[in-house]
Amino acid sequence: MQRTLKGKKTEGELYSIVSKMLVPENILRDFEISDVKEYKENWEIELKEKTDRIPQTMEGDNDIVLDGYCNPVQAMSHGFSTKPVYLKIFRRRWKHSKTQKHYSNEYDFTLKGMKLVPEMGIFLKEEDRRLSR
Repeated sequence: MQRTLKGKKTEGELYSIVSKMLVPENILRDFEISDVKEYKENWEIELKEKTDRIPQTMEGDNDIVLDGYCNPVQAMSHGFSTKPVYLKIFRRRWKHSKTQKHYSNEYDFTLKGMKLVPEMGIFLKEEDRRLSR
């Protein structure tokens, strides 16, 4: 029986696969990875909100401009290569060009009272139940 070789994945395909391994898909829908940093104790993945994610309250307005970023939200994604992986998530700030009032989108990134993405919290709960049997 002869085996057929699959084509080699492109760099873009590999990037997409690895991104989904490290960052929950629901976050990748609205954010793009802008940087990755390795520190002695952890990894940090910076994500910035996509430029087309205009707040609903501003949709249809013509004089909208980007005005920097809100304070970042940090959440632990999971442990990888014996170091924790933290997501540093930047939401964009928007305003009308002739005002100083800012608008931004609201997202639910973490479990209430914890700096963990929901997927990590669920995993830890399941492990705790498994180990306590």
